[in-house]
Amino acid sequence: MIRLASVMPSTSMKIAVSRLFPRLYFRRVTAATISGSRHPPITSEPIPTSLAQLHLSPICRSFLIDVRNLLAVLNTRLIRRHPSNNGRVRSGRSSTAPAGRILTRTSTSNELNDDEKGERNESNDENGKEDPEEQKKKEMLRRMRNVFMVTLVIYAAFMLFGPVGDLPPGVVGTTWSDFTGRLLPTGQIWKIVVFPEREIAFVYMYAGAKTASGENLERIYRIQIPSVNRFEGEVRAAEAALKLPPELWTQIQYRRLDGVSSVLTLLIIGAVALGIYFLFKRVKISFNITDVMSSLTKTKLNIIDPHSKGGKLKIKFKDVAGLHEAKIEVSEFVDYLKNPGRYTKLGAKLPKGALLTGPPGCGKTLLAKALAAESSAPFISMNGTEFVEMIGGLGASRIRNLFKEAKSRAPCIIYIDEIDAIGRKRSDASASGFGSGSGEEEQTLNQLLVEMDGMDSAQGIIVLASTNRADILDKALLRPGRFDRHITIDLPTVLERKEMFELYLKRIKLDHKPAYYSRRLAQMTPGFSGADIANVVNEAAIRAASTEKALVTVEELDFSLQRVLAGAEKRSRTLIEEEREIVAYHESGHALVGWLLEYTDALLKVSIIPRTSAALGFAQISPRERKLFTKEELFDRMCMSLGGRAAESVVFNRITTGAQDDLEKVTKSAYAQVKIYGMSERIGPLSFPPQPGFEAEAEFYKKPYSAMLQHAMDQEASNIVSKAYFTAEKLIRDNRNLLEKLARTLLEKEVLSYEDIKALIGPPKYGDKQVIELAEHILPKPESNATF
Repeated sequence: MIRLASVMPSTSMKIAVSRLFPRLYFRRVTAATISGSRHPPITSEPIPTSLAQLHLSPICRSFLIDVRNLLAVLNTRLIRRHPSNNGRVRSGRSSTAPAGRILTRTSTSNELNDDEKGERNESNDENGKEDPEEQKKKEMLRRMRNVFMVTLVIYAAFMLFGPVGDLPPGVVGTTWSDFTGRLLPTGQIWKIVVFPEREIAFVYMYAGAKTASGENLERIYRIQIPSVNRFEGEVRAAEAALKLPPELWTQIQYRRLDGVSSVLTLLIIGAVALGIYFLFKRVKISFNITDVMSSLTKTKLNIIDPHSKGGKLKIKFKDVAGLHEAKIEVSEFVDYLKNPGRYTKLGAKLPKGALLTGPPGCGKTLLAKALAAESSAPFISMNGTEFVEMIGGLGASRIRNLFKEAKSRAPCIIYIDEIDAIGRKRSDASASGFGSGSGEEEQTLNQLLVEMDGMDSAQGIIVLASTNRADILDKALLRPGRFDRHITIDLPTVLERKEMFELYLKRIKLDHKPAYYSRRLAQMTPGFSGADIANVVNEAAIRAASTEKALVTVEELDFSLQRVLAGAEKRSRTLIEEEREIVAYHESGHALVGWLLEYTDALLKVSIIPRTSAALGFAQISPRERKLFTKEELFDRMCMSLGGRAAESVVFNRITTGAQDDLEKVTKSAYAQVKIYGMSERIGPLSFPPQPGFEAEAEFYKKPYSAMLQHAMDQEASNIVSKAYFTAEKLIRDNRNLLEKLARTLLEKEVLSYEDIKALIGPPKYGDKQVIELAEHILPKPESNATF
């Protein structure tokens, strides 16, 4: 039987290894004489296998002893630092190492001891100066370093003595084509030994083998095998193609490597795992900190309990400006939490939940906090994005912990902000190919549904949630018995904006009373949310402070309003005179067409100052707060939007890219009239609004009409846009002199107000388009005792 010898490492490698691990050595095994062979036997050549052919037991034993000694040295250093030893230095031989082994590192240990003494002296000098927590952190870093050193040594040993990629002397690498074209036809291959684990094969030639041309061949060749399973079949096919008789076919042997590589891998993994385990065990005992997993799975609750010291919410209903209808609805929850007997004696049950919907920045979170403060109930809040993280099942666990905490503090209020993060519609198995409930978000949603079903209304727990995407929430979450109330918090009306401006203006220093500005600012900010209004007031205060003014004036308020609407001015953005002129005529075209039509909105300001929002100019209008529009009103608005493009065409006989935003608005309006509002006589009263949430459904929900009807709708929308453009162009041509006045004055002043335009070209054709004054009417008042 042939015993394969191991691969010999280089001399420098052996010296380095002997210094680290003295007992680790290599043994070469000579090949036995092959009896009965007609060819000379192979002499003792190094055969390139991995560490598999070494004597495993002595190697592993000496390797483990060396690792144990290294750990003993590191452990001695750790013991010396530990306070329980009172600074005693352990000397002599380690009790964990056998006699003689640790003596090979006496000098090294002494050096470590000297270094250690220096470190200990430095540590003792700093004890009176450093914070104890800082010392604990340093100690933890030292221990982590030691574990890293041990891991590095083990990994280095594996890399040194594991399978090597270099070929030893006497072995030549070759390719498959060279094997089949040069070696195989000679018929002098003794055998082929295949090692499946390493996907290599060694070809052993007979002594004195030569090619047909007389070239001497080496004894051993190595081939890299792409596929072990097909190797033998390809060799046989090549021999058949060479028409070699079966008795001359090459002998192929398969050999398995010993488990040294696996043993070393397991040793590395085990050493790292044990090191980490003992490290965290020491850290947990010494520093009394929670486990890593428990910190990851901990529920992140924000609890404000009015019964605890410093836990009262300072926000009341009176601090929330506007939102009158919403405050009336939520005031019933306040009355129930304060006087539950009034409702229970009539058989009424407290609604389990209320969903606050509306655009961002309208005060949904603020209203929830005010509700908790008015009811004097604990307020437990959590964001929807905090439930689901990288650990599976964490979201459902946090839902259970949330409701468990709420039940222990009942009566209380649970508030989940941005619930659409976990409350999205569950996937359909037929559409996605997977069963519902397969995602982490869906498991979290299912747990929330279960908790809200199992919640008793007599416990006094109210679940509030807010979102600005109510259209994507699951229907099971919105049904009665879960979120019974759906409270819409829309953008504030003009009266509510007036209240908000007065509230925020009271917090800054003004040159007049807040009421002096609030009415006008409310008229100029349609579509602004409460957050936008707060931003306008804050920007005015910042502007006044930056210009070193003692009070905020109308100048700063106007500046901040323009900044929020169109961005900051960019006067450093230089425009060539031709572009500046085009922008002036473009904006004048918008203003003139809107001035001459009947159903357009009031024009507040026209500017050609470049802004950071990539706008070279803008025309600010004040749209009336209306919900219903006629076909004629929509058409006039389209004409005003196309007035800039029409002015460019009439004055310069060419058009530019400046009307891109205007064209987008006009196209959207035209298609809405045809496909949604049913305002086209040709198409008729049909409506095909976009269906959110039907992306995975049948094609019918995406496009429930024929290609012919689609073509007709496209033509009708194009006709509406063309008609609006020709109307705007005719108005520009008929009033060219007024356009010239506006454009030239705008080039000179850069900004024109409503009064400036009225002085230049006269009053509007269809009456004054000034902003409609506020209607004086009584705002709704709550019937409960809550203070608004």
